[in-house]
This record gives sequence, structure tokens and C-alpha cells, in this order.
Amino acid sequence: MNAKDLIQLNNEKRKQLNQHNEEYYSKMLIYIRSHLTLSEQQSEELLMELLDHLLEAQNKGKTAEEVFGEDPKEYCDELIRQLPKEKRMSAAFLSVT
Repeated sequence: MNAKDLIQLNNEKRKQLNQHNEEYYSKMLIYIRSHLTLSEQQSEELLMELLDHLLEAQNKGKTAEEVFGEDPKEYCDELIRQLPKEKRMSAAFLSVT
């Protein structure tokens, strides 16, 4: 599944979150997507994994804080350090040729 498809699926699945968990997850989503040096594909796959994990936990009566901790930025920072960087140079080279 490509990044565009993952984004569309993510938007649909987020509708299943309760208001509290959706607000928490939205902070994670914005924070991860705002790191433009990350691979878009890997970022979207990570967001989908986080969302699926949160939906499963929500179905068991858990909150986002119980799953990811009190600070979504701190949790995301740890995950971001593990993601590959986007290969911008090759993309720029292809558009010039």
C-alpha cells in the first residue's frame, strides 16, 4: 500500500476513535507528519500501526495515555529516531532530468 492509500485509510479509521483518543492521536499524527525529513511511506506505515494499536486498546477500554504515555511528543521523538530519512537528493535529481 502506498503512502496516499495509507493516508486515506488512516482518515477513515480515525473516525472510530473516541474524542479523547482522537485528540491525542491527532497530536501524534501532526507531529510525525511535520518531520519532512522522514520517509513519507515509513511515516504513514508507523501512523497506521499506532492507530491500529490505539483502536485495539480503546476497544479494551484503555486511553491513549495508558497506551503511549502522558507525552505524545516524547513518544513520537523516540519513534522518529528509528525511521529512515527521505531520500530528497534522488527525487530532486529525477525531476531535473
